[in-house]
Amino acid sequence: MDLKTSETVQSLQALQQMGLACPWEFEGRSGFRLTPTKASQVAKLLQWAQSQNKPVAMTPADATLLPESLWLDCAALNQVRQHSVADFIIQVECGMTYRELLATVAPHRQTLPLSYPPSLTLGQILAEERPALQTGLRGYPRDYVLKAELATPDGQVTISGADVVKNVTGYDLAKLHIGGYHQFGVLTSVTLKLAALPETRQQWCLSPDSLNSAFTLVEQVLSSSLALSVCELFQEQDQGQWRLLIELAGDEAIVKAQASSLSGQFVGSPTVLDTRSGEALLFDLQQFPTQQTILEAAFPLSQWQGFVSQVSKQPSLGAMRIQVRPPAGLVYLFADQLPFAALRYLKEQAEAHQGFLQIRQIAPGDVTNASEAMRLYADANLPQDDAVRDLLRRLKNSYDPSNILFAPQLPLT
Repeated sequence: MDLKTSETVQSLQALQQMGLACPWEFEGRSGFRLTPTKASQVAKLLQWAQSQNKPVAMTPADATLLPESLWLDCAALNQVRQHSVADFIIQVECGMTYRELLATVAPHRQTLPLSYPPSLTLGQILAEERPALQTGLRGYPRDYVLKAELATPDGQVTISGADVVKNVTGYDLAKLHIGGYHQFGVLTSVTLKLAALPETRQQWCLSPDSLNSAFTLVEQVLSSSLALSVCELFQEQDQGQWRLLIELAGDEAIVKAQASSLSGQFVGSPTVLDTRSGEALLFDLQQFPTQQTILEAAFPLSQWQGFVSQVSKQPSLGAMRIQVRPPAGLVYLFADQLPFAALRYLKEQAEAHQGFLQIRQIAPGDVTNASEAMRLYADANLPQDDAVRDLLRRLKNSYDPSNILFAPQLPLT
């Protein structure tokens, strides 16, 4: 880390003595990791960063794109503040992992009915608004947030929303920060609605012989009366063979009855997965590969088929794997090295099918420097509408006028 001034060095040393910072290395870069343990400390550290004019990132990978690698690590904010079991409501700090949340509520037969990698924190899930495998069938993360606590660069901790489901009298400001990549402040705690843990779950994997057959199967599944919780169409990584994973979840008697007649409802015989195989496949499908470029396209439900058909016909796109979440109209494109000359084509195809394309992640080998990555994110991820883009930048200037909060995926600076 190239620390510009002795004042910055001295203040970092002071933070170290207070237990709020420590040296850190990641992929050959050295820097400082800021380590708050409560919301007020997050606000204090953001205020310090603003006074030093030092941008901070919320992930180590993003921190490596900064001239001086400062990572704000909120993992220690992982406590349950309140759990109203009877009301299915819980208030938790955003450093808590998805695994820890499920372990907390499972003894009460409750759950957050969206699936994520166990090590992801709630802050990551909500700030990125990561689509779950159940998206389109069980909603988005924002649908489960009642209240949010936020630390801002002016040193304040603010709260928006309420601890009850029906208590919104104006614009729900808590939702502004879901999907905002911490660009307007750092989420420190949230109040979430929970759901009843399903009595049973069972997965089936179908093997269509062509992409057209896959579309037919998806239509049959989505138009059925199944207790559906997952409907995911994906390509095998090594062969490119299409598979359709479906999961039923809910009342044991209903799932059992539907399972007995499942084979007769669809073309071909679905493969019933044992518990371990089903969970392993679900786990694999909900991961974001860390070393690949990932594009996400979103469409009206009627348009995703046309986009997938068109893209699948283009060998010039290289070795690219496709994963589809039909109920949500989401299509993911994975590539070790995506030919970025094709990015314009993919954007045009998305727009031609009434959708839009954004970059979820850029593989390390796809860019040569941080400025190039930022340009690609800006070109793909910022709204094309000038009025919307101007509104986002006005919000950024209001919450973070010194551009301290850094997130390349939403480059509002």
